[in-house]
Amino acid sequence: MSRDPVVGGNGEGAGDWYEARLRSAAYLESRRRKARVIAELCSNELAAAERIADLGSGTGIIKNVLENAIAKPILGIEISEDSIVERRGMVRGDILRLPIADQALDFLIMNHVYEHVGGHARLFAEAHRVLRPGGQAFVSAGNRYVLIEPHYRLPLLSWLPRAAANAYLRASGRGREYDDIRYLSYRRLQQAMSGPGFRVRDITRRAIDDLIATTWGPTWERTWRSFRTLPASVVDRALRALSPQWFFMLERPAP
Repeated sequence: MSRDPVVGGNGEGAGDWYEARLRSAAYLESRRRKARVIAELCSNELAAAERIADLGSGTGIIKNVLENAIAKPILGIEISEDSIVERRGMVRGDILRLPIADQALDFLIMNHVYEHVGGHARLFAEAHRVLRPGGQAFVSAGNRYVLIEPHYRLPLLSWLPRAAANAYLRASGRGREYDDIRYLSYRRLQQAMSGPGFRVRDITRRAIDDLIATTWGPTWERTWRSFRTLPASVVDRALRALSPQWFFMLERPAP
């Protein structure tokens, strides 16, 4: 992601810790791993769709790995030229004002992008506008109440009011401003996604079921399998409160 306040990380004047991480080999490799996760979770939707876009594509790596996997073009939208590593199929654009006609797309990828925009409701309204009736969007989304904030790796940073978060970030030496990262609670994120008229399906439990062995390893798999012996309603409530990220499938209903 970029420094841009519309689609981007830590805002003008912030420290370099997060930005340096975005340029690291480890981060770039993590994009390839995330692409494989998306390919697994969205295999049916990607196979059925012809017109696909990746909103807030960042490096473009996820888009390109998915394109190679499904042998179809994917349009990447990214506002920051500096963020792009793989430029094939990338368009510079604001995801709050998509350069795409109404009902033009079958499927959207929205991977950890909502927290980087200034208007959550507008983001999902734009996604709804460009999807055809029956079209779907995959959303992976961070939890405001995660214990370790994922951008700066500081405990409880995203829990704090803005002024306190900025002071904490400066005291840590990792940055100066936390103004352009806007995480939501589960309830508020659900409201933003459903507001334009999307049907929202939480697929977090299914995602962990499918990916725990290959993504997190045997120790976490055993822990999860034990936890899954609890009633599904209990598991889902715990995930809504405690999971560092959630996975959703949104559908624009047909008339």
